[in-house]
Amino acid sequence: MRLLPLALPLLLAARLVGAAPCQPDTPAGDWCDTPLAALHPTQGGVGMLQVADEAEALRGLSADKLAAKIRKKVIPVVIGPQGRLYLVDRHHFASALLRIGVSTASVQVIGHLPRADDFWQQMQAQHWAWLRDEHGQPLAPAALPATLAALPDYPYRSLAGQLQDKGYFRKRDAVYFVEFAWASWLGQRMGWAPVDRASLPTRLKQAEKLACTRDASQLPGYPGKACP
Repeated sequence: MRLLPLALPLLLAARLVGAAPCQPDTPAGDWCDTPLAALHPTQGGVGMLQVADEAEALRGLSADKLAAKIRKKVIPVVIGPQGRLYLVDRHHFASALLRIGVSTASVQVIGHLPRADDFWQQMQAQHWAWLRDEHGQPLAPAALPATLAALPDYPYRSLAGQLQDKGYFRKRDAVYFVEFAWASWLGQRMGWAPVDRASLPTRLKQAEKLACTRDASQLPGYPGKACP
């Protein structure tokens, strides 16, 4: 049977859910289904080039394989005040799902922080939020985008992701938000020169050289295996 284009997102959404809807009392460790639009970001932005690349890779998967991918990647959420769902990782992955037309997906609850008075302090203590902007400056929780769709582009976050994929720095289990640290450092060293699809190869070569210098030794994950 040939599916009409408008029916494809509906079919895809139907195949990517299977747990009960997320509720304020969903236990930690359980999976539940939620509209991706209901997730509250806990970081200021994403690398849109990275989101686009991930979306392109996901677009070629069947519904069954995409559902398996979501389970394998794990979209972790914290249930906060008033039962709101806060996305604590996988912002790029979840944004890529939105880009290919997935509206609802399964997530895993990893904690409950119902008190509003110390919510963000607890989120930071658990390394569940990154309250800095692209330049590494402090970011107030109220300044965070309200939805995934509202996340702005942090071009140097895409550059840092490419650098990591090529082995120029390592992601260690005990260190959090490594890519953001590298992104702001690269931006400062490169004068925040524009990073887009056309300039990415040139910027990446510049970043590769910088990543192996002594100046980068302060950064987590230095040196990467690609450095001589």
